[in-house]
Amino acid sequence: MKKVLPWIPALLAVTAGAFFIWYMSYSFEHSPLVRELFSGSSSGVLGEVAENSQETLAMRARFTGKLSMWIFSAITVLQFVAFGAGVGVVSKIRTSAESPQLKLKRLDSSDVIFDVPLYVGLFGTVSAFLVMTFSPQSSRLIAYSSTLIGIIFSLLLRLTMYFPLKNKLLGIAEKEGENK
Repeated sequence: MKKVLPWIPALLAVTAGAFFIWYMSYSFEHSPLVRELFSGSSSGVLGEVAENSQETLAMRARFTGKLSMWIFSAITVLQFVAFGAGVGVVSKIRTSAESPQLKLKRLDSSDVIFDVPLYVGLFGTVSAFLVMTFSPQSSRLIAYSSTLIGIIFSLLLRLTMYFPLKNKLLGIAEKEGENK
């Protein structure tokens, strides 16, 4: 059972990511507000997208908006996966039958996993520069939101998982040291 337990956070992250992608796609198709966030313009200004017409400015704006929405969604899903990986690493260390000193060493050596959401956020910011050519408004949305999500997820991992476990292990290691 302990071997399956670390995969539960990753499974939850993938499920949350899949739901998020579905929700974003649904919202893009059914909500003018979401569509305008990524397209950067109202269909009233550019005209409606006609089904059997040649490419129009409205169709191009809709395509770049959808592309921006998919990039944003993919980066957000990567954030969920990075968060799930961090939770999985901490869960595996917490449930292992090793000594507190070894758990502390493993926790310190896995410190980089708690920065992965920051790196994914930076990746999202750089990716937004590629979108800037087509849609400056949605590129700012991607850049700022991916960075913000990365900061929040990294902070949550450190404050709710890393810090409490490290303090607990330090306390246990100190008690064991006093008993010797």
